[in-house]
Amino acid sequence: MKTKTNKLQKLKLLILGALLLASCSSSKKLQYFQDMPQVKSGTEFNMTKFEEVKIQSDDVLNIRVNTVDLEASEAINNGNNVTPGIARNISTSGYNQMITGYMVAHDGTIDIPVLGNIKVGGLTMTEATEKVRLRAEEFFKGATVSMRFANFRMSVLGEVKNPGIFIIPNQRTSVLDAVAFAGDLTMFAKRNNVMLIRRDESGKAIAVKMDLTSKDVFESPYFYLKQNDVVYVEPARSKLLNADTASTRYLSVLISLISLGIAIWR
Repeated sequence: MKTKTNKLQKLKLLILGALLLASCSSSKKLQYFQDMPQVKSGTEFNMTKFEEVKIQSDDVLNIRVNTVDLEASEAINNGNNVTPGIARNISTSGYNQMITGYMVAHDGTIDIPVLGNIKVGGLTMTEATEKVRLRAEEFFKGATVSMRFANFRMSVLGEVKNPGIFIIPNQRTSVLDAVAFAGDLTMFAKRNNVMLIRRDESGKAIAVKMDLTSKDVFESPYFYLKQNDVVYVEPARSKLLNADTASTRYLSVLISLISLGIAIWR
């Protein structure tokens, strides 16, 4: 009786060890920044410098101008036109959000009531805000201006939990933020081959690959996103093939364990 009990315990330990080994092997593939040394409090590492994105044609800018003339301020601020959006707003998690702002024309200009036509294309948000403020100062002393992107958006596709188009509340957004907005990568995602597709100023598309399993991603010049970027997460293999392969592998392991168990039991 004691011999059978010992054999049963050995079999249980063997099965547990096999499951732990398979689990460790799988979890390793799901880890980010695998080459980063063990992090301690205050650990420092290099990160690419954030640079403000430049305003492009078809961008929508929400502009608020405050002046001593309440009627003039109201006319300017009410000039933020409302257009329907098709993206998911991160702050509300809702679709078909209404986008409010001034659309930048193809010549890079915006037409603001009272202030007139102002060219902002090619400027950063900081530069454009100051330019509008200086124009407002010509009419109203002490005018203040706030400006932000109303349609700073990105698309996340592929092996993520919630793919879609996202409107971002601020322009300081990284590829890791994109992954987080989309609900993280799935277990089928190829973490070392995430593609970023971007349209340059000449209209050409640029595609770069990023490795989220390496800390080098923090130093990539593409770490921070620009408006209309597309992030595509490649699957390691189709889910069906992955499932079939996994089933075959575990079935093989199970058969081996059963055979070994029978041998031990004897």
